[in-house]
This record gives sequence, structure tokens and C-alpha cells, in this order.
Amino acid sequence: MKKYYGSRSKISLLPHQVRWRIYNLMLDGATLKSLLADPEIDAALAIAGFTLNDHNLSFARKSREFIDFVQMRSKYLERKYKDMMSAAIAKGAGALESMTEQTRCKLMENLSELADLSGLPDEERIKAVRSLSQSVASLSNPVKDSQIAELKRKLADLEKKNEALLAEIVNLKTATDQNPAERGLSENAIRQAEEKIKLL
Repeated sequence: MKKYYGSRSKISLLPHQVRWRIYNLMLDGATLKSLLADPEIDAALAIAGFTLNDHNLSFARKSREFIDFVQMRSKYLERKYKDMMSAAIAKGAGALESMTEQTRCKLMENLSELADLSGLPDEERIKAVRSLSQSVASLSNPVKDSQIAELKRKLADLEKKNEALLAEIVNLKTATDQNPAERGLSENAIRQAEEKIKLL
């Protein structure tokens, strides 16, 4: 069942998605002509069996729904503007170099939106905010990120050393097979190289 605010108007008879589209376009400065030319609005008006005029738009501007929509849109745009500024500052400071930081920023954005949802029961809002806060805290651990990066670097170094030692063993075996006496190679030398690999 549709919920109407204030006096009924022609616009209030349209589906809520269409009404909100009209409000958005009105706030963006759209004229009556451009509203009527919009395919989505035009289709909805055709189904409803009426059209709109300047009086309808003027009446809609005074409705409770439009006033609420203006306030909610204003809050939303203000939040988005702040988020864009924060992202620009973070990017300029080199803080978005890792996926962890990007995820943390997204969680912070969601946290900000949750804090503004006055329609949620207080208990549910507190639970959601606490959960997101814990997620942010676990993702924003530079010490842990640094340790992981260091371990990855050490692993890559060990893999390179391992490859080098394997190549050395192959060369030693090849040389021994060709002429062990001339090259002065022994099973002992090969065994030593293999021991090096085990130590890694």
C-alpha cells in the first residue's frame, strides 16, 4: 500500500521510483518540458492516464514527501562530498596503496551511513556500528601489514636461493657424469649442495 504525505497530488499517484526520479530532476533544475520528455516518467504517465503541468510541480514542492526527499538528498550528497574529499586526501598522502586501506575506507563510509540512519532501532544500530568498528580496527593494522610484506619478501628470497642451489646440483651431477676425475667433483660435494637445500 502506498504511503502519501500531505495533500494528494497527481505526482503522488505515480509509483515511488517515478516520484523520486521527478524530485531528483526537479532539484537538478529540470523544466516541465524535460520532465515530460523523460522516458521513464513519460511511460508512467501513460499508464496512469494523465499528464503534468506547472501547477502539479508547484503543488509537489509543498508536499511532505518532497520536503523529506530534499533533506535526505542533501544529507546524502553532503556525506558523499566528504567521502570524496577524504579519498582525495588519502590518495594524495599515499594512504590508498594497499587493498587493506581501500577496504578500510569503504567500511568507514558504511559506518558513517549507518550512524545517520535514525530509522533503525537504537540497539540494532549500536550492534551494526560496533561490528563495523571491529572490522575497521582489524583491517587497519600497519604492523601486521608490514610483517606480512616482510615474510613475503623473505619467501621470495628463499625461493631464489633454492632455484640457484638446484641449478648448482644439476651442474655438479652433469660435470661428474662427464669426467669426475678431471673436474675434481665428488659425491661429497653433491651431498653438501643437497644439504644446503634442506636447510632452507
